[in-house]
Amino acid sequence: MVINVKNETGGFEVIGSRGAGEIIRKKMKKELDKGNTVTLDFGGVEQVTQSFIDEFFGIFIRAFGMEYIRGKVLLVNETQGIKDTINFVIKYSKEMAA
Repeated sequence: MVINVKNETGGFEVIGSRGAGEIIRKKMKKELDKGNTVTLDFGGVEQVTQSFIDEFFGIFIRAFGMEYIRGKVLLVNETQGIKDTINFVIKYSKEMAA
């Protein structure tokens, strides 16, 4: 399943709220629980906040471990800033889950 992040969160180029992240988390969880792969399409999104990313990646890692998303979530059209934010959230979430 492909989730168009910009469309799902109101069409903004900068996404920062936990509420927007919750929208993505609920869609992702439904698909991941079915065993499906999820592609997050960040086309048109310039930047995201740690709070937004933590609402799905962080929560999933802390609740279920890294294996819950490893190889099951793909990213497309992400900027370097978005990659950096995701990697930061994943790093501290793995440390908190350990």
